[in-house]
Amino acid sequence: MSLDYLLAVRHGQTEANEKGIEAGPLDYPLSRNGRKEVRHISRKLAGVRIQAVYSSPILRAVQTAEILAKPHKLKVKTLEELTEAKIKPRFVGKKGRHHIRESPEDYLETYDELRRRITKAIDTIKAQERGNVIVVSHGDVITAMLEEVVERREDSSYYVMHAEPASLSIIEMKSRPFLTEYNYRWKMLSGL
Repeated sequence: MSLDYLLAVRHGQTEANEKGIEAGPLDYPLSRNGRKEVRHISRKLAGVRIQAVYSSPILRAVQTAEILAKPHKLKVKTLEELTEAKIKPRFVGKKGRHHIRESPEDYLETYDELRRRITKAIDTIKAQERGNVIVVSHGDVITAMLEEVVERREDSSYYVMHAEPASLSIIEMKSRPFLTEYNYRWKMLSGL
């Protein structure tokens, strides 16, 4: 038996997201809208057999993971490797986002270090779990995770893809990683 699916979920919306604030490691809780978005994904995943739920240790991710774990009666497992991309302290709590490809000097870790950290987290999960696993993290982290599955132009100074708040991405892990769902959000369906 092996890992079948990784269901990557970005934490729900926070006040920091709404105001364009770089939250970094700060513990911004989910907003009311963020909880609503995550509850919708939780309902969608309630019928899916989930073996484990992993999360970044940052509050907004843990709160998201707890909502997703509840219907499955699972405890959330935190992994430090799933934490937000490490930015320099002078940017934490300030307005402005998406520096990692445009201004790598704003970060305490390189993008390659971020990707290695994420690979380590996924390897840990693969070694410990079987079946379907939910992984709750942050936008930059999920983007790095998905890049292991979907190629991104390295000469680009912008994100080709970026996980939205309370979005779901699914990676099939059976024979080789394969992205089966990207950036699913309930708002997208409600607008159809």
